[in-house]
Amino acid sequence: MSLLTRNVTRTRLTPFAPYPGAPVELVEEEYTVTVPRDWDRAVLAGVAVGTGLLLTLAVTWSTASIGGLLALSGVAAVIAYGVAALFDTAWIICMALEWLARHDPRKAKAPRIAGFVALGISMAAIAAEAVTVTGGKRGIAVGIIGAAVSLIAKGVWTLAIRHTAKPLSPIAQQYVARRQAAAGAELALAVVERQLERSRGHLAAYREAYGTTSTAAAGQPHPDPDKPSGQPVRVSGPVRTAVRSSLEATPDAPAEDIDRQPARIGIDTAAAAVRPLSARPSPAVRPLSGQHPDSQDSRPGTVLALAPHAPDDTITDTVRAAVRVIGQDVDAVLSAVRRVHGPDVKRETVRRLVARAAG
Repeated sequence: MSLLTRNVTRTRLTPFAPYPGAPVELVEEEYTVTVPRDWDRAVLAGVAVGTGLLLTLAVTWSTASIGGLLALSGVAAVIAYGVAALFDTAWIICMALEWLARHDPRKAKAPRIAGFVALGISMAAIAAEAVTVTGGKRGIAVGIIGAAVSLIAKGVWTLAIRHTAKPLSPIAQQYVARRQAAAGAELALAVVERQLERSRGHLAAYREAYGTTSTAAAGQPHPDPDKPSGQPVRVSGPVRTAVRSSLEATPDAPAEDIDRQPARIGIDTAAAAVRPLSARPSPAVRPLSGQHPDSQDSRPGTVLALAPHAPDDTITDTVRAAVRVIGQDVDAVLSAVRRVHGPDVKRETVRRLVARAAG
């Protein structure tokens, strides 16, 4: 076998029939091909293994030396050697962060500097242990050589990182930075959405536990500003029947009596829920002479009402219907709208809606 090539066994599907006329089936057949050896990959794998071995030896030596130094203070050996392992672990972690940021020189600068600072502290501690325990020139020599173990391990790893981190042109660097920023933005949005979902879950549990029923607290949209406060969207069938029967039996009864009709027969409902049903169709009448435009005449002959309307009509819908029947007289339309939606309707709101409907 050549050093430049290697044999690789692969499989392929081959049609096969055990005898003539038998059904043909596809079966797997093994075959051998010769491919060039990827020495670059093999060497890089060897460098990775060697670097890992150097780091292991450096951490072992550093932990033994610094742990022995810390044990001199009377601390338990387990604690002393556990703390000693932090010295080399710190700069190893910094080098790992530097390798992760190999495509962003500015981001890799901070862990690189921090790694050298941690390495210097570790080397000083190793040298101090040798000088303290051994003493004399021999201790100094042992300290220098022992400290060089960590320096060699970091130096090899630094060279491996520089070989792996290919330099990028300024344009390519900007492109990579923008792509990384976009990916980071998506990740941040995912985190925020997850937090929102968690908050919504907590809020829902809180409402369920304490029985919060308000519109704003229940997460429902705010009521339409054109709808009067407290106006219901749906009215029950018995209420409709009671109002309709009262209108047929007493066509000339005041609207207030019609509003109170459901309560007389034992149906508990608010008058505001009945008011939209009790409006009678009648021609629009302008305010009487001397009467304030914003006041309402409760006499049946002069009540300003519209054609039958849905109970969930908004003020905008009522104004449009009034303009079609009455015209663009703001005071007359205001009286008709107040007959349907109550006296709280503002004249300025009706004037604006009349102008919009006329336009």
